[in-house]
Amino acid sequence: MDTNITLKPLIDEPAIVVENDHKALVIADIHLGIEAEFRQKGINIGSQTEKILDRAIKCVKAAEPDVIILLGDVKHAVPRISFTERKEVPFFLARLAEYAPVYIVKGNHDGYIDKLLPEVAAPLRQPKHEIIVKTTKGFLFDHVGYTHGHSWPSPELFAAPYILIGHNHPRIRLVSSSSRYRSMKPVWIRVQCDYEAVMKQYPELKLNKRTAPRVIIMPAFNELCGGIAFNTTKRELLGPVASKLLRVESMEVYLLDGTYIGKVCDLEEQITV
Repeated sequence: MDTNITLKPLIDEPAIVVENDHKALVIADIHLGIEAEFRQKGINIGSQTEKILDRAIKCVKAAEPDVIILLGDVKHAVPRISFTERKEVPFFLARLAEYAPVYIVKGNHDGYIDKLLPEVAAPLRQPKHEIIVKTTKGFLFDHVGYTHGHSWPSPELFAAPYILIGHNHPRIRLVSSSSRYRSMKPVWIRVQCDYEAVMKQYPELKLNKRTAPRVIIMPAFNELCGGIAFNTTKRELLGPVASKLLRVESMEVYLLDGTYIGKVCDLEEQITV
């Protein structure tokens, strides 16, 4: 198992740099086009794609990666493609691909994402670097596993020391001492795989209990996305990886600024600030 892998979240951004033989910048849950859902509910929000793209490019320039990995839910509309997505998703992907090859792991919102690649949807705007779409089962890159988290991943991912997933949009709920003010903060979750649960689902694996992979649950890149408050008793984790294959008691919580909050099992339902 490779011990030279480093994972470095970018400070104050829901993005992480994974480095081994190559350097990968990873972001999850971009949900381009989510504004249309808000408008349907009577909340008028203009397109956020340019703002999200500017943040993504800022992360790319800070990391200078060899590849960019989009960990699912690049688009938002399900199961269709919205009018907004037809225009903005190819533009977003083409701009990212100016800097490095882009890998897209399909999420549950990414139906028909293949039709939104720049070379398909905007043939006059050919990306500088390749854009590669991976299946919902995820893939291994440079000895690290990547999958969105809404479906059972490929068994090969469990040979890696780390698996990165999205899908849950993890947060913690903060409450003021007077209980008058509440807020939800995006967080990183670091957790150990449950060896017995993994072997039950994948009996063909040759997995060593001491080297079962750690899983990193990534915060959503789109600030408009809701999320699951991990420090509440009512949390229901989404997807088979998070709900069935993890040792919940080992979950550790980190804020985007790098602050270690503690283990989920030790946190009160509401953290006073």
